[in-house]
Amino acid sequence: MKLHTSVLTMLLAAVAGGQVPENEILISSRAGGCDGLRHYRLDGTLVTEATVGSGQTWSGAAIAQDGSWVTAYATPRLLAFFDPTTGVETMTFPIPEVTGGPADVAIFADGTFVVADHAARVHLYSPAGAYLGTWTTPGMDNCWGLLVDANDELWVTEHDIFRIWHFARDGTFLGVIDTGTREVGDVDVAPDGTLWTIAEDNGLVRAYTAAGAQVANFPTAAGGNAMGIAVAPDGTVWVTGGNGVPLFNYDASGSLLGQISIACNARFITIPKFNIGVRYCSPAATNSSGMPARLSVEGRSLISFNDVTLHVEDMPAGEFGYFLVGSNQGTFMPPGSQGLLCLSCSGFQGCAGIGRYNQAGHIIQGPTGSISIDLNSLPLSPPVAVLPGQTWNFQCWFRDLGSNNFSDAVAVTFQ
Repeated sequence: MKLHTSVLTMLLAAVAGGQVPENEILISSRAGGCDGLRHYRLDGTLVTEATVGSGQTWSGAAIAQDGSWVTAYATPRLLAFFDPTTGVETMTFPIPEVTGGPADVAIFADGTFVVADHAARVHLYSPAGAYLGTWTTPGMDNCWGLLVDANDELWVTEHDIFRIWHFARDGTFLGVIDTGTREVGDVDVAPDGTLWTIAEDNGLVRAYTAAGAQVANFPTAAGGNAMGIAVAPDGTVWVTGGNGVPLFNYDASGSLLGQISIACNARFITIPKFNIGVRYCSPAATNSSGMPARLSVEGRSLISFNDVTLHVEDMPAGEFGYFLVGSNQGTFMPPGSQGLLCLSCSGFQGCAGIGRYNQAGHIIQGPTGSISIDLNSLPLSPPVAVLPGQTWNFQCWFRDLGSNNFSDAVAVTFQ
């Protein structure tokens, strides 16, 4: 695994560009004539596959900042990149430091690649392929799954001693979770920050808080040789079973929701998810498109990254609009509007407590629109910089057949 919030800003045009969009699946397979990366929709449709490369025994599945698929070859030791539209290998670079063989691949917010080494360590490489260093800690053994979380911190599963190791972005060792399971496979994080793991020998799924408290524990149909686990944006859990076993989908309590039949030995699995914040005032009032407009906030809640994009869909086609920001929530129907303003204010026009992204370059036109925002200068009067611990609320206003309307809203607490 894994790609998390940090490296997915570029996926806003995912469907058009052939990349793996939010809530779809990228899996890696290895050996048995099935080496490759495959992109599936949740209905089981195979969208694109990459099966021809300059190496063998593919391991790990990640998505680079430019949308490329990334995996590691065991023979020869290479990190390989593929075009997400065609599945054609576009670049490789050597990773000779991985002496024990590669397992998973992950990516930090700045584009740095991490490769898990079965020889009890992980290695870092720049986007250009320069070796940047090796991390390990006493007691670490057979590294397996990788996760870079929303805080740009690294989690490493350790296959033989049943642990999950935690590192800060600078390599500082932060702690370890002893899962008590056998042969821990992959690891992923849910939208609420819960860590999810799977045991390779029996398919048992367990979930933990970042502090190590167990909050879920259930068996799966993946059985022996289970390996991959990924949590979708809706909080459901997908697991791989290997040896032609389907991909299974569970809710957080362990109830089976569905499955996708695949022909190859699925191992690591990645499901992009890049929304941040908590949705409220939803669904919005239906507009003339026949749908309620839906807002999403994408990127990072860490202020230091200054990486936030506002995105709206299901506006009326051709109608213009702009995004709003405010520090307080409320419900108010401005005169002449068909929908609710969900930011607190005594009025709408001229309200000092609401910022408007209505300057040149920020005006959007339906049915969809996106802008990147500067957390150092929210458009209030005077401009305001976001501070750690603050919650800001976002919404979209738009024209609607001579009247006006609103999307639903999202509240984001920044760190």
